[in-house]
Amino acid sequence: MKKAHLTNLILIVISYLFLFVLSLILNSYDINMFLKVNLANNVQLIIILGSYILLLIPSVIYSSVVIFSKFIAHRRKIKLALSRYLLIFTTLIVSYLFLLFDVAYYFYFGSIILLYFIYFVSLYIQDYLFSHKQQAPSVKVNQEVVEKFLELFGGKDNIINVNYEQSRLRVEVKDVKKLKLEELKSLGAKGAFVAGNKLQAVIGSNASQLENAINAYLSRLN
Repeated sequence: MKKAHLTNLILIVISYLFLFVLSLILNSYDINMFLKVNLANNVQLIIILGSYILLLIPSVIYSSVVIFSKFIAHRRKIKLALSRYLLIFTTLIVSYLFLLFDVAYYFYFGSIILLYFIYFVSLYIQDYLFSHKQQAPSVKVNQEVVEKFLELFGGKDNIINVNYEQSRLRVEVKDVKKLKLEELKSLGAKGAFVAGNKLQAVIGSNASQLENAINAYLSRLN
């Protein structure tokens, strides 16, 4: 995940610097890469701020949302490529407008720092909301529910170990093919995924209670 975030942040800088460096090179050869426009200063300001706020900031937030959804919320089918193409495209547009209207360099590069700040604030907000949602108990723990969970885990003979971590129930099984992931949601699980032979199900703040109930039930059976 850190590599994915770093890639996004590098793309922002490269996209910004690409046109800046290109304009310097072309200017050294007396080549002007910008269109000739005669607009009032207040109109230029509206265009610059509008493109930055309405184009670039949403694409930066969207790119952080995609990474969070893929690596934290475990929505594996989400593709990163689209968000990155959008990030490059909008960054190039805004960078061009900044150079076109001759924005001061400290505003030009300061806007990159602001984008980084927005990116990390977006991640913080997503993490806060996701953690808050996960902590809410979603499963009512009783013997009937425990028995249903064991059935969806492939039966007691399929279970090697059961424990919990924060809001997640972690189950190590012998045969992952016996797991019924989709049906876990009908019991209140907010999500479930498998890595190797280990299942993780998002239960909420009472994950430890469910883990204790399952282990106690298994002990009685043995």
